[in-house]
Amino acid sequence: MSKIKCEICGADTHAIEVHIKRDHPEVTLDEYVAKYPDAPLLSEMAKQKLKEQQELKERTAKAARPVTETAHDKKPMHEVFGLGKVAGAMNAAGQPYLVSVTTSEYEDMVPDLDLDYVFELEGLKNVLMAIEMNIPAYVWGHAGTGKTTLIEQVAARTKRPLLRVQHTVNTEEAHVVGQWTARAGETIFELGPLALAMKHGWIYLADEYDFALPAVLAVYQPVLEGKSLVIKEADSLNRIIRPHPNFRFIATGNTNGSGDETSLYQGTSIQNAANYDRFHMVLEMKYMEPELEKQVLINQAKIDKGDAERFVEFANRVREQFSGSKISSPISPRTLIAAATIGYIKGNFRTGLALAWANKLPRMDREVVDGLAQRIFG
Repeated sequence: MSKIKCEICGADTHAIEVHIKRDHPEVTLDEYVAKYPDAPLLSEMAKQKLKEQQELKERTAKAARPVTETAHDKKPMHEVFGLGKVAGAMNAAGQPYLVSVTTSEYEDMVPDLDLDYVFELEGLKNVLMAIEMNIPAYVWGHAGTGKTTLIEQVAARTKRPLLRVQHTVNTEEAHVVGQWTARAGETIFELGPLALAMKHGWIYLADEYDFALPAVLAVYQPVLEGKSLVIKEADSLNRIIRPHPNFRFIATGNTNGSGDETSLYQGTSIQNAANYDRFHMVLEMKYMEPELEKQVLINQAKIDKGDAERFVEFANRVREQFSGSKISSPISPRTLIAAATIGYIKGNFRTGLALAWANKLPRMDREVVDGLAQRIFG
């Protein structure tokens, strides 16, 4: 970029202030401006350098700010989760369990609240224990059993910011920790989702964990141990990310890391046992008890009690057939909700089941499940 001229001596320079201090010490910058009010003081290159220095200063100051604790209020668990005063929400002395409800500056990261969501009490208590005690947890089970939704709704009720990250075979370490990017003509290191969650104190929900390659999941191991994340490729400001006091790590998957025993979840991998050993709580999400699943259908699909009972009976018959290797796929609560919703609109629940689920099955399986549906729904 071209330099500017000094109006005193005609010399080329990028910054008049520097030039007159060196070559015209008898003149102050104020005197120069007064005598040559229309003369430029900085070249375009000098202006750009000054802007970059200011931005670097601001980023450095921001990074140096102390981590602030998010405010917590302790509230009765049965009130926070709308359980009523059930025995399981009380301790041995009959007093309610208390849970932390936060106030965070990252309200936009808190999941949306679903007032119709039905909590299974023991699963809820286990997840709350993991969050309250900062225990890294792994939740696994069949598709549609509500693994991810449970974590999201716990975060929604306790007002904890949450960042959900989907894993695939194409997930790379840079997708997790961050990478160098070009932005506005400047090359900067952009933090990845894990680093952001650790820095700001969010729940990091590592979804479909068993779809990722074991070599990539190794990046999580020191974090699962409660240690800092070291990003070797990052600039000095972002190289070491220390976990915020409110940071939590929860992962979900369809298998327990030892491979897919059902052949339903193509793409999952046998995982490194050392990685899974760092999860200090492992929860298997099974299908709901009939009464709970019935209530979910009533709340979510807006069907009456009798129809909900028939759907749950159908689902459990299908699951028995699957366990006996007579059909190739079970049916999830999520699919039941879709089938009930479509069937209600169509005026025929068998049609709803066909459109939401049965049409995905092999021909022989479709015949079996349609026979079950005909006996139950008529």
